[in-house]
Amino acid sequence: MSAPPRRLALITGASAGIGAAFARAYARRGWDLALNARRADRLEALAGELRRDFKIDTLILPADLADPNAPDQLVEGLAAAGRNPAALVNNAGYGLSGAYWTKPWSEHAAFLQVMATAPAELTSKLLGPMREQRYGRIIQVASLAGIAPGGPGHTLYAAVKAFLIKFSQSLNLELEGSGVHVSALCPGFTYSEFHDVNGTRESVSTMPDWM
Repeated sequence: MSAPPRRLALITGASAGIGAAFARAYARRGWDLALNARRADRLEALAGELRRDFKIDTLILPADLADPNAPDQLVEGLAAAGRNPAALVNNAGYGLSGAYWTKPWSEHAAFLQVMATAPAELTSKLLGPMREQRYGRIIQVASLAGIAPGGPGHTLYAAVKAFLIKFSQSLNLELEGSGVHVSALCPGFTYSEFHDVNGTRESVSTMPDWM
C-alpha cells in the first residue's frame, strides 16, 4: 500500500526573506511545497535545496501578484498538479516609500493588489477545499506596523497590514470548529531583502536593538 501524499503548503513571496524561512520550516516538518515569487531562477534554486535536504516534492509557480490574473494562475497551476494546499502563507509584499501624493495611482493600485487583494483572493479560492478536508492553516504575514500608530511615509503599508490582522481575526472566528485556522504573523523589523528593495537598509541598520 502506498503512503498517503504529504500535505502541501503554498507560500507566496518564497524566493527570499521570511518567505524562504517559511519554506525551510515547512520542509523541515515534511511538507511538500508550492513556491511562488516573481523570480523563477530563485525559486528553482530554493526548490532544489529543499528537495535535496528534506526529500520533499516542490512545485514552482512563478507569477507577479501585482497582475490581477496571478491568483487564478496559481490556483490553475495547483489544479494541474492535482494538489490542494493544506496550508497557505500569504507572505509576498514590499514597501512603497515616500509621501502618498508623490506616487501615481498606478503604483498604489499595484501595491494594494499585491498586499491586500491577492491575499484575500487566494484565501477565498483555497478555503473551500480546506473546509472539505476539515484541515487548513492560513497565515497572513502582517506586521507590527498594523498595530502601531500610523506615521508619515509608506502611507498604505500600515493600513494593509491592519487589514490583514482584522481579516485574519474575523475569518478565524467564522471558521471555529471547521479544522481550518487563520492567523496573522506580526514581525517587527526583520533583516531581509525587503529593506534593500525599498531603499531603507541604511536606516534600519541603525535602529536600536529593542526595535
